Order: sequence, then C-alpha cells, then structure tokens
Amino acid sequence: MNEIITAKLSGETEQQYTAFLLYCEVGSLRKLFDTWDKLGQASGEVRADFMNKLGDRPSHATIERWSKKYQWVKRADARLSEEMQDLDEKLRKIKQRRAYLISEIFWEKLKRVQKQMKSGELATVQEVKTLWEMMRIEFGETTSKHEFVNGINEAEQKPPTPEEEELGMAIDQAVKDYYDKLRQKKDETNK
Repeated sequence: MNEIITAKLSGETEQQYTAFLLYCEVGSLRKLFDTWDKLGQASGEVRADFMNKLGDRPSHATIERWSKKYQWVKRADARLSEEMQDLDEKLRKIKQRRAYLISEIFWEKLKRVQKQMKSGELATVQEVKTLWEMMRIEFGETTSKHEFVNGINEAEQKPPTPEEEELGMAIDQAVKDYYDKLRQKKDETNK
C-alpha cells in the first residue's frame, strides 16, 4: 500500500473503518478502547447509529492488528492534513468573500456620495474614509502616507563614514547638553 488513503479501503469492513475514524478522533489505541467501552454505555440516537457500525469491541490484539494492517497512524496523519487543507481553503474563501463584500460596500457608498454631490448636497468624507481604510486593511495595505517595511535590508547597511561618525557624536552631545540644561533649570526652580 504505497499511497495513503483516508477513505474506506477495499477489504476494510464497516466496523474496521468506523474504528479507524474513532481512532482519528481520540488519537491513540488506549483512548480508543476506553471510548469504545463508554459508547456502549451511552444512550441516544447518535450513539445508536455509531454503535451499529462499531458493534461489540473486539480484543485489544485484534484492534492492534487492524491498526497495523490498515496503517491507522499514517492514515490519521493524512486525514489531519486533508482537514487542515480543507480549513485553509474555507478560510481563503471566507477572506475572499469578505474582501469582495467590503469592496462592494465601498463602491456603493462612493456612488451614493457622488449622487449626493451632483444634487448639490454636502457630503461627509468620514464614512467613505472609514470604508476606504477597511478595504485597504483587508487587502493588507497601509492606510497612511507612510509605507511600512518588514525588516532591514542588510545589503543596504554600511558602516558610517568618519564625517557621519563625527556628526553623530555632535548630535549626541547636543542632546546631552540640552537635557543637562533642562535638569539644571529644574534644580534652580526647585531651590
């Protein structure tokens, strides 16, 4: 069996496949045994449907044999990966739908403001600005005149020239002198 398949395998009984699904939910054989036993004691419609497929719990050795034969560990990992891909796809669609809706609302609001202005009424910009900012943020863009850079480009970094070092020291000294004067004035007024 080279390709890992998470659906019911040929030759795998309904009981074995349902046990595999329960294994995927609980995460270990020990928990599978405990859960299977507890399901037998529970009541309700879901329990009845599930127990019809599971039936009576076989021995530990039988379940361990099923686990090895049908590669439960690998299939459970593959199933988790499939579920994560499904969730990622759903999230992508939700984000795409949300971005579309925000763009639609922005467009409708702009048309309303344009109509208002054509009729001679005053239009407030704040609501349109808020919608514009929402749309920019949704698309991962900045809402200010400043562009944010992620990180420092190391290739552009170079040591300061002697003139830049001298200027930097002069600036540091000027800042130090300024705060020294402020402290001195504060001390004089407190006397």
